[in-house]
Amino acid sequence: MSKKDQKFGEYLEFSIKKRFGVISLNRTHRANAFTIDQLTHLKNAIEYCQENNKIRGVLLTNNGNSFSTGMDLDFIDGSDHNAVKALEATAADICRLLMNGKPSICAINGRAMGEGVVFIVCCDYRIATKESYFQMPEIYSGIFPGTGCTILFTKILGINWTKKLLMWAEKVDSEMAQKINLIDKLVKDREELQKEAFKKARFLSTKNQTVLSAIKICSNHFLDRPYEEAYELEKQASAWYEHEDQEEFLTKFRKNFT
Repeated sequence: MSKKDQKFGEYLEFSIKKRFGVISLNRTHRANAFTIDQLTHLKNAIEYCQENNKIRGVLLTNNGNSFSTGMDLDFIDGSDHNAVKALEATAADICRLLMNGKPSICAINGRAMGEGVVFIVCCDYRIATKESYFQMPEIYSGIFPGTGCTILFTKILGINWTKKLLMWAEKVDSEMAQKINLIDKLVKDREELQKEAFKKARFLSTKNQTVLSAIKICSNHFLDRPYEEAYELEKQASAWYEHEDQEEFLTKFRKNFT
């Protein structure tokens, strides 16, 4: 299927630019809140990027004034435990794809809440407009923030800020988000956001893809590993050039962490 024909549901826009798969959340009438169908389409789009050899990374962004307000509770019956488990499993799959796959960039315009924040944290480089803000409101509804959220937050933001976000539902503006490593760079508006995102995509697309992927995998998974164990894995990564089939090497190397 060509990129021209490739579609991922009514509320996702997909294109390929700078050799990156560009996924734009486009359910703007509901502030880009996720339904199970929307999550499934997002997962399919990311998988397509991972499996297409012509695509070197993922750029996740949004149309409208909200990156995402998280799960659309009007479309989810919280008493249907099977449906909730299916939703959580799909969201967790998205996190794994972003954490373990090709380089990923997130360009955020506007508010980000709930699962939207979780997907942001999974990306390798995060850019936001100055008007953006971030919040995890699940505690108000008695919802445990699963899908790997507590794991990722403690690794990337630290224990104290994980508690502030998840236990106290603190609303974090863009400047504070940058200070706590929730985002990497601030820009003034949507135009500059797109320009900066594609600048980063262009940089990554010209570099050795095996080396980039190996660095990403090691960086995401070495924090809690004993030094000697991590060093043995690092030696495998540094010997990437010994493998004739680079895709096969990366597939096998990723299995050390899954």
